[in-house]
Amino acid sequence: MTEQDVWEKKKVCIIEDDQDIRDIYVMKFTQDGFSVSSAENGEVGMRVIRETRPDVILLDIQMPVKNGIEVLEELQSDPDKQLAKTPVIMLTNVDDDKIIRKIGGFETRFYLIKSLTTPQKAVDYVREVM
Repeated sequence: MTEQDVWEKKKVCIIEDDQDIRDIYVMKFTQDGFSVSSAENGEVGMRVIRETRPDVILLDIQMPVKNGIEVLEELQSDPDKQLAKTPVIMLTNVDDDKIIRKIGGFETRFYLIKSLTTPQKAVDYVREVM
């Protein structure tokens, strides 16, 4: 069994409003053997999360319709407590202490700044979380 086979069964959901960034991350995670779903905003993201039950979520903060903080709130308050247990990695360019503190109140695993993180680094963090 290869390393790629190990990750093939692992599901990642990428919620990112910037299509170019989303496409790059989807491509990288797919190349590394993950099963990948994605969404362009938090509202669609929550539907995808409920449908696919990912093993980990990569979540942007600033998005139209429903932002990342609203997604975190919905995950935490979901009657299906399994969603609240899904590891979340924030992947954003928001570098605001107030927002970082607010996110710190949720069960997030990492807070990655997009401009300082490569897709490979994001894959490495996801593997660490799993």
